[in-house]
Amino acid sequence: MEVTDVEGGVDCQREKGPVLGDGLLRTCLHKPFELPDFVTADLHPSLLKRLKAAEGSILAAKVRRRTFGNINKADVDELCQLLQTKAKQDPLEDKESPKVLDLEGFILFSGPLLGLPLPALSRARDERDSEDELPPLPEMLRFPEAEAIFQKLPLDKDGFVSAEAFAEELAGKSQVMEFLESQAAKCSIPMKSREKLERLINWRIERDDALGTLFFTFVLLIIFYLVVQVNLDIKSNQEAETAVRSYISTFGSQLSGPFMDQHISDVSSFWSWAEESALAAFFGVAAIGADGITRFHVAGSNVLLGDVMVTHTNKDGDVSSEWLLHSTAAQSYLSTSNSSDYLGAARAAIQSFRRSNSDLNDPHSRAITLSCSIHNAPASKLLLVRVSSLFFITGDMDLQIFSTACADTAEILVEQMVVNILFVCCIIWLAYAELKDAVAAMAHGCKAFTEYWGVWNSVDWSCIALSIVTMIVWGVRLGYINSDQLQAVQKDGFDAMALTKQELQTMQDELQVIRAWSIAVRALTTCLAVTIILQFFKGFRANPRLQIVADAILKSLNNVAHFFLIFWTLFACFAIIAHMLFGSDIILFSSLLSSLEASMSTLMGEFEWYVQMAGKKSGYLNSGMPMVFVHLWFVIYICFALLVLFNMLLAMVLDSYGAAAQVLGKRADAPTIVTQTWRYIRRMQETRGFIPLRTLARDLLSLECHPGKVVTVTSLQAAFPQMKHEQAGYLMRTLFQEDKRQKATQQVLEGQDSGASQDFDPKEVANACLPAFHAATQPLLTELISTLTTFESKVATLQSNGLLDAATVDSLRTSFAKEMVTEMNGGKERPIERRFQGPRAHKIQVQLCCGSPEEDGFGVERI
Repeated sequence: MEVTDVEGGVDCQREKGPVLGDGLLRTCLHKPFELPDFVTADLHPSLLKRLKAAEGSILAAKVRRRTFGNINKADVDELCQLLQTKAKQDPLEDKESPKVLDLEGFILFSGPLLGLPLPALSRARDERDSEDELPPLPEMLRFPEAEAIFQKLPLDKDGFVSAEAFAEELAGKSQVMEFLESQAAKCSIPMKSREKLERLINWRIERDDALGTLFFTFVLLIIFYLVVQVNLDIKSNQEAETAVRSYISTFGSQLSGPFMDQHISDVSSFWSWAEESALAAFFGVAAIGADGITRFHVAGSNVLLGDVMVTHTNKDGDVSSEWLLHSTAAQSYLSTSNSSDYLGAARAAIQSFRRSNSDLNDPHSRAITLSCSIHNAPASKLLLVRVSSLFFITGDMDLQIFSTACADTAEILVEQMVVNILFVCCIIWLAYAELKDAVAAMAHGCKAFTEYWGVWNSVDWSCIALSIVTMIVWGVRLGYINSDQLQAVQKDGFDAMALTKQELQTMQDELQVIRAWSIAVRALTTCLAVTIILQFFKGFRANPRLQIVADAILKSLNNVAHFFLIFWTLFACFAIIAHMLFGSDIILFSSLLSSLEASMSTLMGEFEWYVQMAGKKSGYLNSGMPMVFVHLWFVIYICFALLVLFNMLLAMVLDSYGAAAQVLGKRADAPTIVTQTWRYIRRMQETRGFIPLRTLARDLLSLECHPGKVVTVTSLQAAFPQMKHEQAGYLMRTLFQEDKRQKATQQVLEGQDSGASQDFDPKEVANACLPAFHAATQPLLTELISTLTTFESKVATLQSNGLLDAATVDSLRTSFAKEMVTEMNGGKERPIERRFQGPRAHKIQVQLCCGSPEEDGFGVERI
């Protein structure tokens, strides 16, 4: 006897021979029969109720397995009763109605109950179609072939066929049996729904794409790191900038200063420092080279380019500026005094500038700036330096040295060229893959093209766009570096002190533009780094073990959001209190925004301000506020916000992570990344020469390709003529494997065990099936009692003649019982319990546990 599990696609073979019992037909099945989704989809609710009631009927199971010789009237009675129960409109109607089968029940039995969709629902339906476009119930039940067969049955005056007459038709060779046998042959072919095929292909594409993205992003990140190193050259630029800033800020004309950080407090002191120390830093170290040219060194190898410009902004916002050495006062000083005393000339220029413009000495001035350009030939760097002092109406001031370095040449080195070519190749490959998908989606209409622009495809295109824009901006920056004015500083015999005011201004303007483009390159590179990091999260979707962190955060997001309402309220209250109490004494709490920032830093463990305040021996702050308020605020804030609330937040996230990790261990679709990579490589080898999955997914977007909702090997080859039989079989096998794996995973995610179900009460099911089991196992019981009676009589004869002792009799009975059970279970040995009462037993109890030993739940039959 051959048995086929239609839903699972598994064929079970049993030895042909006498059938011991109908109730044991389920023994070779891995799980009870379930109506496929392509049968129940779009079905009328009334028909679906009847189907659900009768889906596990023994008659349908026998017909599906084409065991017509074992069908009896009890099977037909059971089917009729199940179909009639759900067809009753009045729940109080007499349940003992005649066992008859109507046309609707016969159509349901000859199609859906065997695992085949109704003819009116055999075509796939577009997702855009509404529920109203489904065929009405009369049209849905049109099955001309089944109607013709039903009309040839012995019908009564109401158009019904009795259970007894239907059983007789199935017992012999009849048109009904031939028709049902042909239907059973159709349902024995492994099949799945078109919707599941689409889901599987799209899921496989997304998962493989995510895995490929993961490895591609690793490579892209390494190349991107090298690009940042060779193109931006941040480390050497920072060293050059820091050297100049440190030199200017710590330089003093004498050992006692004046120094920038210690002696500048207002406009007057700034001018004093500028004359005494700043100009000495720029013009104080002169060196005459072998070519006889005088050069002024600033911080070692850095050479001043020509001159220093002073810029002043008065209280009304008017700006005045002057190049010191090119001023009339400086030129007059050099011509009358010493032609090589550039430091004296610069000081004379500042003094003349201050005398000629009274606003320069105004204590209400807004800003004073000293700016110059510097060239470092050994390091191949150009620097723009600005010493800026901002004065505020409150009497406070902001003193800062801005220095920006860039390469003095636009020449691209060999290693720089190699790294950039590798990066461009990666971006071109990514753009080609995305463009191919976008064009394919566009070819299938606006809906497919709109669905293409999901989050992760948008991230990919953002990465491509940012890479292109960054490379363009970097090229523009190199173009400005390659200007004639800046390249002239590298020529032999270049005299920086001979530059005119126009050339100095042009050089400084170009360095300002390069500075702006450099900031743009760094900002774009930062955004590009963010998109590359987001691509990692796209790659993490390839494996649940990598996705666990994101899943944990998402699962805890709801609780964390509600927690933050409480946390932020209390945190803001503490920050406001600190601002009100300590804002006049501690600069970190001087404004509400800075108070929020300082409170967050304190929460992270940075509270140097408290250590400094705690050292006050007077017990009071500068404003007269008692120190006890500082201690109380700090202790309460740390204990409540950090030790309680912050740890609660961590506990929420870790709880979600622990729950996700616990579920991860039970999931069937969570292999290690090494295992998944090996499977991916093996799958690529197995599917070599197959039609690409992306092509199948693109074609399946149209209903003209494979219009039927049921997918088989034959239908796949008909829909795709170029598909090999091996690929069609591979797809069907993969469908069943992935469907089984996804069902197991879904049960785990829903908190269910794979072997147990919470949708029904086992006692209720057992009580409903008990009459059918009794009727089905009657022939088996008669045969079993007859065999055991013969066996017991022979054993009693041998035992009475003294040929068998009691131990041998017990052993023989146990062996015989095991052989019987093994034969009834198709060659598989099952657990058994037996109880004999005397040599001629009239009461025998055998308990068979049917099902797979690996499963937790077993269907129990008592015979």
